[in-house]
Amino acid sequence: MTASALSMSVQLTVRQLVGEEPVELALMDRWTAFTTFRIIKIILGDRMYEVDFLPVESEGGSGSKSGDAITVRLTVESGARDAVIVIDGGYSAVGEDIAEHVRRWYGQDRVDLVISTHPDADHLNGLKTVIESLDVGELMIHQPRLHAVNVRDFSNLEALDDLIAAARVRGVIVSEPFAGATRFDGQLTILGPSQLYYETLLDDYLAHSAGITAAAPSVGKSIFAAAKDLLARALSHFPIETLSDDVRTSERNSTSVITLIRSQDRRLLFTGDAGIEALELAAHEYERLVGPFSTYPLDFFQAPHHGSRRNLGPSVLDRILGPKGAPFGTTTSFISSAKASPKHPSPKVVNALSRRGADVHATEGRTITHGHQSPSRAGWTALTPLPPLVEVDDE
Repeated sequence: MTASALSMSVQLTVRQLVGEEPVELALMDRWTAFTTFRIIKIILGDRMYEVDFLPVESEGGSGSKSGDAITVRLTVESGARDAVIVIDGGYSAVGEDIAEHVRRWYGQDRVDLVISTHPDADHLNGLKTVIESLDVGELMIHQPRLHAVNVRDFSNLEALDDLIAAARVRGVIVSEPFAGATRFDGQLTILGPSQLYYETLLDDYLAHSAGITAAAPSVGKSIFAAAKDLLARALSHFPIETLSDDVRTSERNSTSVITLIRSQDRRLLFTGDAGIEALELAAHEYERLVGPFSTYPLDFFQAPHHGSRRNLGPSVLDRILGPKGAPFGTTTSFISSAKASPKHPSPKVVNALSRRGADVHATEGRTITHGHQSPSRAGWTALTPLPPLVEVDDE
């Protein structure tokens, strides 16, 4: 087909698909029709992405323990195709939910990239099912055995080893996600951790773990808490900010992969369970590669560690989102939190994000989605941002 013929064909098809002329698509299944429409929109320079946070409760499927299971689909700007990314897989049972979600809503069995942010069971264990159920191109995962002599005290190591082994059996590329790594011609960039920072945190974690003896679990609210109702804490206005910079998360959480995804002029940041120090280092990398947050604001921000107050502070939020009352832009912020969790998300974090211009949403037992130029989904309803909440000592 000549260039002029292709141009005429594209113009005609565009007119038909956008409604300028009636067209009969009865013989095309919905994914063929959507794929055709996507190719045309890509040719015309339009770019799509969609982000889905699936609910993660506990290993048994319900309970007070939160987790992360995220899927992303975006247009690869260097070619007429869409890429699918999975960031964390929740507990073991969640892996099949992810596979079904990709098949049903993305219409394919292919996942280009899986990222394991860190090896906690609520983030890692479901990824083995993803690897075994779908056609995965690459697994990015930190491999502690390559960076420490003795990993005997590294918890969940067996699940991590099993995941890597399953990937290699299926011919999946296995790599490590350190700062500076890019995929999809730079549309996805790893902002942190650097290899040096990871190895420092790993050494500290292993030294700390070796000196710990297991304590008997207490019969407290974290185990037997009744399901919370965030709206029961709603206020008509924001209270005085009580979120503090003087908090710290674990070394293990701080090893979390921090990922930037770009789609044209839109920027999305995924944070795992990273803490303040790790976020500050990632923010420095963002400013070095992209520019000031004030000039290039985030369109999407994942609140780390299920909205824990130990992972965010006012200063890092001022740097990333802008000061209270003067945000750098309009940001959507997602939190993956179990419906029955008594401490996630922290009202202090929800309010701090909202004060800085973010529309905040939490999974709380449901799948939530954010996108741009993404296809509509029958039966899905619009999200309502969380209101101001009573700030209490929630952890």
